Amino acid sequence: MITVIFLLALGLAGWTFSTLMSKGKHQDEITKELGNIFESLKLLATSITALVKLLMKDSIDSAKDEDFKPISSNVIDLLNLEKKKEAA
Repeated sequence: MITVIFLLALGLAGWTFSTLMSKGKHQDEITKELGNIFESLKLLATSITALVKLLMKDSIDSAKDEDFKPISSNVIDLLNLEKKKEAA
């Protein structure tokens, strides 16, 4: 399925390029539509970036200190145990 979509996009790109190079009578309209597509892709990229930032903020905010207390206490206990072994 992805291959078919890729081949269609590649065919459309080739057709567009050849039409633009042949100086057809609809060249201005084609250029305008390509500009619209480019603007839409920029907006999509901006929206995806904003979504990722929001998801990262939410993940960080939801990770509370209580979630890490058992881990930190285990690390502290291990460090204390190693200090006792070195002292002995």
